[in-house]
Amino acid sequence: MLQSREKERILEFFQSNGILVAPDALNRIIENNMGPMIRSLLTSEVLDSGYLSEKQIHSVLVDSNKTRNPYFEVDYSNLKVNSSAEDFRKYFSDRYEKLKKIILLSSHMRGTLPISKAKRTPGKLKVVGMVSETSVTSNGHRKLLIEDLEDSIQVIIMKKNPISSELILPDEVIGIVGSVSSGKGDPVIFADEIVRPDIPNRVVQFEESAPVFVGSISDIHVGSKTFRKDDFRSMIHWLNGGSEESKQLKYLVLSGDVVDGIGVYPSQENDLEILNPMEQYSALAELISGIPEDVKVFIMPGNHDTVRLAEPQPCLPEALRKDLPDNAFLIPNPCTLTLEKRKVLVYHGMSLNDLVELIPGMNYSTIGDAVKELLKRRHLAPRYGGKTPLIPSATDYHVIEEIPDVFITGHVHSHAMGEYKSVRYVNSSTWQSQTDYQRMMNFSPNPSILTLFDLNSLNVVKKDFKPTY
Repeated sequence: MLQSREKERILEFFQSNGILVAPDALNRIIENNMGPMIRSLLTSEVLDSGYLSEKQIHSVLVDSNKTRNPYFEVDYSNLKVNSSAEDFRKYFSDRYEKLKKIILLSSHMRGTLPISKAKRTPGKLKVVGMVSETSVTSNGHRKLLIEDLEDSIQVIIMKKNPISSELILPDEVIGIVGSVSSGKGDPVIFADEIVRPDIPNRVVQFEESAPVFVGSISDIHVGSKTFRKDDFRSMIHWLNGGSEESKQLKYLVLSGDVVDGIGVYPSQENDLEILNPMEQYSALAELISGIPEDVKVFIMPGNHDTVRLAEPQPCLPEALRKDLPDNAFLIPNPCTLTLEKRKVLVYHGMSLNDLVELIPGMNYSTIGDAVKELLKRRHLAPRYGGKTPLIPSATDYHVIEEIPDVFITGHVHSHAMGEYKSVRYVNSSTWQSQTDYQRMMNFSPNPSILTLFDLNSLNVVKKDFKPTY
């Protein structure tokens, strides 16, 4: 029914512009969710001929997806890398304003005051600030310094308060409900409650229809001697096998580190089967060419790929597209894809390293808990200045403004999947065996797993392609 109405709307648009649409072209527009970009299809060629063919739609789909990709809109290619102090100020101001706006949606935070006014308002109040310092007093109480765009204030969380044990990260934006001291000295807020941006409780609509799967894999590391090529080929064989599940897979996300690169770490050349990065990408393209043509493949860069290391990362260079099949799309890092009207947030996941160090008891085997912490803070890299290189600019692209239905990360070579407040998430499996560094860190990856999310029911399926002996 919805698809029928969408067809009518698109036909009305073209008819109002005097354009006749071929039935195959109309079906292709619907199939690829190109409704939001139909105006861009009115090229001079189409207007002159008065006819839109399926061939022209195909050309749009395989054209540069930086400007006309029907699945995402963001483009980081022109973002400056050499940034000034003013860029840093704008960056943190943008983060603060976006996350404050989300926090103020909470009923707990009605009547919030700016910090400058809060200092002059004894008694109960509410403020929103960015954490700039955290410490513990000699008596064991938590002490924070928070700031807004104009002022700052100390916050004390008494050790008997249950929230005193919560993880509070520098640079995260939080709401504070508490009381301002009226004694001598500088005003201090004694906190009763912390309010985070978080994912709100919500009702998610489910479609009662046949599954449509988006698959997720990460950290393939083509070119490495430890790339598990036999497992990867087994997965491609399964995709072509004609099972009910494989036929229902319509999208496949490769969330970064698709090749091993070179010069990423000292003496990496000793670990490489293919030394030339361009040849690594050619080998990747050959593998991807074995994926069925009706499966759309999204390829994201990571810290091993041939783009800048600092995030956000642009799409892989257009020069690499020549070897890729027509069903492959290059996407930036991070990126929100719109697939079957679902929002799929994809992030390679370098900031997970920072969280593993910051969260007591956290390790790579429990990485799902770190993924939840990102969602709770509505930010993909809440700690600035750690192991995650970030480009300061007028826009903080790591704020999770839209609530995703599916959240995909990778990078740490673990595998964890779960649900956080109706958001299905996965830290996607690697396709590389244990490296010497991982052996030294006593970490054993869980490789060769394809994770499937049904975009209708949001059910999750795990397919393991490790050999069984």
